[in-house]
Amino acid sequence: MSGECYYNHPELFNMDDDGYPEVIQSALTKELVKHAEEAVEVCPAVALKLEK
Repeated sequence: MSGECYYNHPELFNMDDDGYPEVIQSALTKELVKHAEEAVEVCPAVALKLEK
């Protein structure tokens, strides 16, 4: 677990009590969609998927 998504995009993710990122935004503006796409792209664990 690296936490890249949380550290790079705290507007989209929180860290849960176990230290894992969790999504906090479900309705995304255009700007937040760009941030979400970037988070998916840089996730080293390939653990994120953005569904539109």
